[in-house]
Amino acid sequence: MDICKTDVQKIIKYFDDAAKVYNTLPGQRNNCRAWVIRQMIKKLEKKLFTFNSVQNEEK
Repeated sequence: MDICKTDVQKIIKYFDDAAKVYNTLPGQRNNCRAWVIRQMIKKLEKKLFTFNSVQNEEK
């Protein structure tokens, strides 16, 4: 199964929305969940940027 760039962008948007929701909820557990989600977003964005760079070099 292949995952395209738009799928990754949708996943990032979904994670961003989830992190915002967890930030609004009270409690340390929710703050930690939001932090973990933001770290996952950074990792996906880095991979997406690397993927775009590789595609641009091939052209």
